[in-house]
Amino acid sequence: AFTMVDGGTYDPDKAYKDSKLCNMLFMAEAARRYEKTVTVNAFSPGLIADPNGFFRNQNKVFGSAFQAISKGVGVAETNDFAGSALAYLAVDSAMEAQTGGWYDALPLGKHSLAKHAPSVEAQDVAKQARLWQLSEKAVA
Repeated sequence: AFTMVDGGTYDPDKAYKDSKLCNMLFMAEAARRYEKTVTVNAFSPGLIADPNGFFRNQNKVFGSAFQAISKGVGVAETNDFAGSALAYLAVDSAMEAQTGGWYDALPLGKHSLAKHAPSVEAQDVAKQARLWQLSEKAVA
């Protein structure tokens, strides 16, 4: 059985949320460290409930039902939107000097890219530096 970093019982919901927080912390630290040489941004494409994509390892009936429901209530994004948004962030000249930003689909299901302020916790410079140090140690 897996345990959480704090020693608690594995909680997949918390693990997912913690991974998103770590992405934001790492992005902010990288943007600060490399601001003179490269741009670093975070991107979340939104909910893409494709049973042949992200949900490919789930039960096919569940994946198909989840896709239909998320599309039906208008919160799903498309593979095309996600790819186009990622390409824009990666190579569009409008993004040349933009660094340290978090971009995602908002409003949900409307295939629109928006920039947001990170959470208060993700803006914690000490946590950003600590995650960077732990990451260096893990790959050394």
